[in-house]
Amino acid sequence: MTLPLEQLPYPVYFVCHLPKESENLLRKVIHEGASSTAEDLIDQLYEVLRLWSPDHRAGIGTDILNWPIQTYVQLMKRGLNVELVSRYVPGQICVAAYEQISPKKLAFNSFVVACQYDRGRPELCNHRIVQNQLNVIDVNTDHFVPHWPQPNLICRDHNRGNRLETLAYKGRFRNLADSFKQSDFIKALEQLGTTLIADKNTKTDLKQVWVNWHDYSQVDVVLAVRNNNPFLLKFKPASKLINAWLAGCPALLGPEPAYQQLRKSDLDYIEVQSPEDAISALKRLKSEPGYYQAIVENGWQRMREYDADGVAKFWRDVLAGPITEGYKSWQKQSLLGKVIGRPIWYAQQAQYHKQQRFLFNTNREVNSLSTNQE
Repeated sequence: MTLPLEQLPYPVYFVCHLPKESENLLRKVIHEGASSTAEDLIDQLYEVLRLWSPDHRAGIGTDILNWPIQTYVQLMKRGLNVELVSRYVPGQICVAAYEQISPKKLAFNSFVVACQYDRGRPELCNHRIVQNQLNVIDVNTDHFVPHWPQPNLICRDHNRGNRLETLAYKGRFRNLADSFKQSDFIKALEQLGTTLIADKNTKTDLKQVWVNWHDYSQVDVVLAVRNNNPFLLKFKPASKLINAWLAGCPALLGPEPAYQQLRKSDLDYIEVQSPEDAISALKRLKSEPGYYQAIVENGWQRMREYDADGVAKFWRDVLAGPITEGYKSWQKQSLLGKVIGRPIWYAQQAQYHKQQRFLFNTNREVNSLSTNQE
């Protein structure tokens, strides 16, 4: 059951511009799922839209699914005055994913709220939603909101007790740090009676991507040490930690900023940088059942802020608070500012937006080369 929330001071429009066939399918699924829970409806949307397209080769990207579509569904199901639209609505608060923000949209007459994920800093907007606190550059216009947890997550089977038979990596296998794929680590796990489970998905095998990411029923411990370069990690969310809390699983995580930002105690997760660290942590979990259970129970407490109800409240508070205040000020602009100032501002911001995209892509490539050489 979703937690109802108080109405927003102003309606909010989530912009999702898609090919006509995809848009029709999206609205059909939402209409047919009117009586479904938010989680069930989102699961249906993911299942249909991420794999479907007119040529049956590729679906709608997860960026669009995760941001405007999922956020709209979650807030709509909680009774908020939100709408899903295919175009920016003049004079209104419009929320859009980074990839749907472009100078060609000519959205200077809309109050644009951009969702920034692992992309360059959006400049062609009035405010930003960020998923990593390191991306809060301007406290007046940048607002941290945690990423939505995994839809329809299946928790660990409590009948497994304190077993340590499975260590699971939930993500694209290519992103798991190389040292955790080596035979020495696999053998060390075997000596503990533990098996590493990971979906070895590829871009060409779409039906295998994400298939089991929601299922933690047979997972005893979560592993999340990425191969990504340090530059990109500044933009990543804490999803793997939050999902582990929701699933009731201890987590062995790499030293990523997003995890460290949420950490309040040593029971939140175990930080590891090497296979040796992971083996040491597993040995302690195996030898101290009370330690294992303490981590699980701590996660159940922490997850209350970051489950779907918690994230919906984050969104509601940001939309009704600083974004509404910014919108009010924007509305009060003079007629001259609206007619002449906004287009001029938009043209300037378009250049800054392009520069930020270039800087992000350049830094990503440079850091990727540096990481590979190391």
